[in-house]
Amino acid sequence: MTGRSVRWYRDRLSELKGERSGIEKRVKQEQGKIKALRQELRASEKAQALVQVAAQKTQEQLRYQLSELPKLALSSVFDDPYDFEVDIEIKRNKTEIHFYFVREGVRINPKDNSGLGAVDIAGMSLRPALWSMRSPQNRPCIFLDEPFKHLKGQEANSRALKILQKICQPRPEKNWPGLQIIMVADERSSREEIAELSDRLFLFKMRGRRTVVQTIKK
Repeated sequence: MTGRSVRWYRDRLSELKGERSGIEKRVKQEQGKIKALRQELRASEKAQALVQVAAQKTQEQLRYQLSELPKLALSSVFDDPYDFEVDIEIKRNKTEIHFYFVREGVRINPKDNSGLGAVDIAGMSLRPALWSMRSPQNRPCIFLDEPFKHLKGQEANSRALKILQKICQPRPEKNWPGLQIIMVADERSSREEIAELSDRLFLFKMRGRRTVVQTIKK
């Protein structure tokens, strides 16, 4: 026997009951926090899934916008054109875009083992494609300096000129954007053809140290 009174045991029991009540209250509080955290986690997972879906759709749209015009241009100029594909990757929190020519299922880097004429056509067509994606868009005007300098053959150059004409149409057909193009051109195509497909045409000639401008078509 410890010699403690019944009253002491009653008081001690009351203290333990109070401690138990406090512990049970804290347990309920922590359970409530766990429930809230679980709900937040589920909401975060749903939000992440929505973001992933939105990002995927955005990439698909971006891939389409960047590839459609080069495909149209390449198929309009060449009898046996490359296909054109775009890869979009997120690396180090930055978006990287890679362009490829494709033939018989094989990807080709445009800088390697591909005709530079095809590179000229794809590069030229990417410029209005990129312009159409600007927000807000600036003035619908693009400057080109001999954009087909590597393109061989008068027929191919004639087809390329007609692409520029489609790009400039006020009411574009299909996916051709309506733009104004100011271009420095060599005479791979005849001057008459260039004049026919352009709104205005100027001829620049060097006279000593001066540049003389002649208006061919107003």
